Amino acid sequence: MEDQLQRKSLGDFLKSRRASLSPQTFGFRDGFSRRRTPGLRREEVAQLAGVSLTWYTWLEQGREMSASHEVLESIGNALRLTSAERQYLHRLNGRQAPQVAPEASPLTEAFLEMVRTMPYPFFVIDPRNRLIAWNALACELVMDFAAIPAEERVMLKLIFLHPAFRERVVNWEQSTKLALAYYRKHYDLIADQGWYTELVSELRARSEPFADWWVKHEVGEKNGMRVDIAHPALGLLRFEVVTFGQINDLEAYMCCMYVPLPGSGTAEKLADLKL
Repeated sequence: MEDQLQRKSLGDFLKSRRASLSPQTFGFRDGFSRRRTPGLRREEVAQLAGVSLTWYTWLEQGREMSASHEVLESIGNALRLTSAERQYLHRLNGRQAPQVAPEASPLTEAFLEMVRTMPYPFFVIDPRNRLIAWNALACELVMDFAAIPAEERVMLKLIFLHPAFRERVVNWEQSTKLALAYYRKHYDLIADQGWYTELVSELRARSEPFADWWVKHEVGEKNGMRVDIAHPALGLLRFEVVTFGQINDLEAYMCCMYVPLPGSGTAEKLADLKL
């Protein structure tokens, strides 16, 4: 079941990338046959990648088959994939799924003390995208996470469904698209798990932006991601998002810190903040 869903995700991703490309860019002309859908045709991708049309069609259809590293790279070149998109393609093909969250929290008292004493907004997300730890500065600058019911304290829900988050983040659309692309890259590998499909279904039903962006199937990294926050007392605060994983040998957990952007005056404003 897991392999089947990953193959479907791979096929959907290839189709979305194919549809995003202009045939004219590659010198393809319509001739006497008008295109019914935007983007490149399957036979054009196969031609550019140097593979047979039948084989590429089967790959898009999610059939059970193997693809070598070299062939996937050829397809990546044909579709002009970014580095992050290539990694995503290879991971889906290799079926390397992230760890599943254990029932008990791995956060020790020492780790939680580190979170509390971080000088910048800091929070921790588990493999199911649940927010499980944060510091007071994160609550002051972003939103009061403790006031959110536990079942709603899921990072994607907070970003897309809670007005308080959207009102504070000035560049909400830009930063949220990057966050969703990062999420899509990592979590399509576990698309067979019930919590994942339930979360995606709920967000597609409750958030129009999520529904619109999800079908575009964009993947990416958080490198250089910035978040601008409008604080009622401190004014505009500008941060770069720094993330890292692996807590006590558990790689699927993610720590996220908002680091003041150099030269923005944000660090100086935070130094004057009394909590």
